[in-house]
Amino acid sequence: MDSKRKALLATEYKIENIKNQAGYFVRNLWKVISFGIFISFWAPTYHTSVAGFRNKSALQVSDYSYLALVVMTAFGYTVFCFMGHYIWSWQDKKQLKSLIEKKEQLEKELSV
Repeated sequence: MDSKRKALLATEYKIENIKNQAGYFVRNLWKVISFGIFISFWAPTYHTSVAGFRNKSALQVSDYSYLALVVMTAFGYTVFCFMGHYIWSWQDKKQLKSLIEKKEQLEKELSV
């Protein structure tokens, strides 16, 4: 009986934790936007260095202008953010549904 009460409390804690942490992109919208702006302007000029060799940046390699590369980077960042938002929302809803079912089952077992 005591272990089921602990399991019920743990399940309730997990449910509250998921509710509090859901919607990262919405809660931190300005941080996500400002990071995206920084990445969009920085990425086209980024040079990688592997084993002492310095590679060329995307701006040096491509035929596109700096502004076009910034727009493409911003578009890619936006797509990944939208995908992450919807995928994580779907996972949270799925996990929340299973935890609520588990909570209801534990409550039913404890009330018997």
